[in-house]
Amino acid sequence: MIILKHLKVADVSYVSHKDVLRVLQRGLKRAKIDVKYSQGYVPHMLTYTSTPVPLGVQSEAEYFAFDCADRDKDDVMNRYNLSMPTGMRAVASFFKDKNPNLAGIVVASEYRATSSAILPKEIEDIKNCESYVISTFKKGEAVEKNIADLIYDLKVEGNTLCMRLASGNANLRADSFVGHINEKFGCNIKTNDIVRTAQLVLKDGRMTDVEEILR
Repeated sequence: MIILKHLKVADVSYVSHKDVLRVLQRGLKRAKIDVKYSQGYVPHMLTYTSTPVPLGVQSEAEYFAFDCADRDKDDVMNRYNLSMPTGMRAVASFFKDKNPNLAGIVVASEYRATSSAILPKEIEDIKNCESYVISTFKKGEAVEKNIADLIYDLKVEGNTLCMRLASGNANLRADSFVGHINEKFGCNIKTNDIVRTAQLVLKDGRMTDVEEILR
């Protein structure tokens, strides 16, 4: 199993997750990478992705796993990059004997969100609240959601907000949270100003970058 860490930046950030998966699979075909297929009436490529980011949010840490006959991960990455747009190029490659199931084991993501103005330090106080309710939209309807347990860390550094938020089975959308920050504190962070910088898993009782279990 080869896992590629790839980008989803610039214009590609506006491409839906389903369409991104199609582009990834077509890229493998163009690169002539011998990907294995499922057995059954309608065979499909054995490919797996990590939890997707919301539409418009950029990412420097997306993961794409696939089962293939090739074992040279670096050669596969180089061939893959020749067939892919710049906004989706791979920046690292890993080999594992079996699928690490990143979509199932990732528990948090780190983001940076950059504003055109200095951000108020009071934003950091949110992480200390025992209860913190915001309005979010689910299937087009506004719902109230207590997000206190879904915020692991917040840090303001000038005009940049660094966030560690729940991701995976328990999830806090970065775009929804930043939308609340804009409304409450009068900030002007756009969805495309948000960048996922890392995905985290639990290892030995602590959160650690997913790459530690891939190396």
